[in-house]
Amino acid sequence: MATIIGQGVTMLIALVYLLRKKQFTLNIPFSKMGRVSAAIVRIGIAPFGLAMTPNISLIIINRFSIFYGGEQAIATYACIAYIICIIYLILQGVGDGSQPLISRHYGERDFKKLRNVRKLAYGFSMLLSVVGCIAMYVTRGSLGILFGASNEVNAEIAKIMPVFLASVPFVAVSRITTASFYATEKSAFSYILTFIEPLFMLILMLILPPLFGGQIMIWRSTVFARILSAVLAVILKQYVDKKEMTALTIEKISD
Repeated sequence: MATIIGQGVTMLIALVYLLRKKQFTLNIPFSKMGRVSAAIVRIGIAPFGLAMTPNISLIIINRFSIFYGGEQAIATYACIAYIICIIYLILQGVGDGSQPLISRHYGERDFKKLRNVRKLAYGFSMLLSVVGCIAMYVTRGSLGILFGASNEVNAEIAKIMPVFLASVPFVAVSRITTASFYATEKSAFSYILTFIEPLFMLILMLILPPLFGGQIMIWRSTVFARILSAVLAVILKQYVDKKEMTALTIEKISD
């Protein structure tokens, strides 16, 4: 009940703001409603997926962890997931914050400013990744206590946390690149980067743990999946940059 009431109060505050600013209106002709809705859905699938895929990853990790590590492994990852999610949400905030600027410069065909904003987003997300990882690493011995974990689970969290922290900078690359893609009408590439990580994770967990060491490879598979996603993000980004530069050169020649 407290959770529901808290969300309801937040909604009411937002609703009051919209009404006071007279922004709670709909000025789209009915004839254009379908086209506008389709455009919103097309762009919105990627950010929706960014919020949804951690839950898909959680299901995959728990499914394999119960087989290899049992209830203690699930309890360990539950705490780690809640903790490290703080960094992931901050990184997503950087991506979402840079998205309107990237979109604006893309619409203006000002690719120099677009790249500058994107570089700033990459740099700032990397800085936040490093700061977040240092904070998590230094406090890793007491993080489980915050969630009421047992001493055994808390000790396991402190042991395993560095493994997950190794993937944070790669998540930063993936999040910023994905935001850049759905800001510049590259929806297909943003879909790929959004949903490829759980797929990589599933494949790696089917292959690596039986061959190289059970539960520890479950943890490492999540890191490998995020590294592979970041590598794919860089490859797709270079491909898109090359195409945009070619298009810009053609436009200048035509002018």
